Amino acid sequence: MHDALAYLWRHPRRTGFIALNLIVLAAFVGWGVFTANMTNEGLGGVPNLMLGYTGLALLTVLWLAAWIAWGWLVASRQMRRKSG
Repeated sequence: MHDALAYLWRHPRRTGFIALNLIVLAAFVGWGVFTANMTNEGLGGVPNLMLGYTGLALLTVLWLAAWIAWGWLVASRQMRRKSG
């Protein structure tokens, strides 16, 4: 257990990326649980739905940008290792 925590401490970017993915997953699951019973709200629930969908759209863009940045980081690191 100590080795695992030491590994995560030595790699804060990787730990942060794992945390971001877990937060995004929790937000998607939470949104699914929250909207499961929204059919009972009628028109009064529409603003909540729109606000939630907007937040999830922004979260999805952030999540995709994080994955693209991670891919760029890994690819550039591989290129440096090959050329060096």
